[in-house]
Amino acid sequence: MGFINRILLFFYTLCFGAVSLGVILLVFNIVPERVLLNEYQYAVTQWQTGAIAGVVFLISIHLLFCAFSTKGNKETTSGEIILVHGEAGDVSVSLNAVKSMVERISSNVRGVRETKVKTLLEHDKDKGDLLKLDIRIQVGQERSIAAISDDIRTQAGKYLTEIACITNFDVAVSVLEIVSGVVVKKRRLK
Repeated sequence: MGFINRILLFFYTLCFGAVSLGVILLVFNIVPERVLLNEYQYAVTQWQTGAIAGVVFLISIHLLFCAFSTKGNKETTSGEIILVHGEAGDVSVSLNAVKSMVERISSNVRGVRETKVKTLLEHDKDKGDLLKLDIRIQVGQERSIAAISDDIRTQAGKYLTEIACITNFDVAVSVLEIVSGVVVKKRRLK
């Protein structure tokens, strides 16, 4: 559901929340009947009442069609798999596997201090699945940001095409922080 549809749904639910509160007040006779009839007669004679009712009706129809609409991109972030077509058959590759490998690849690039990767898989019936990688890095000052970004894109692209056999992908690199000082990388024990 898009941003505009979410806003419409928000106001739509507020409207029906107010209507349901009004019905509750009527059921428990909190509002006297003569006041209710007076307000009803006033509202019926105003053109704004019909305009508001028409807008609410159009929003209802629009949200109904949005609920049953199946077109558009479906996006998933975790727990999803990518089907890779091999010579002997299809292979399922987890997005978490791709994410962790791209994190390792990008963190091994000279000048990168820290890496965070977000993966997104867009399903499109016409164009096929598109894997989007958002690589967010923290870099040092010892190397050009453009060179670091190019190295990350090259190595991640090489991994995705040659090792993971994924051809339809988009890699975006964002620098979150530039830090100074010399970094001593500690050896990891496995």
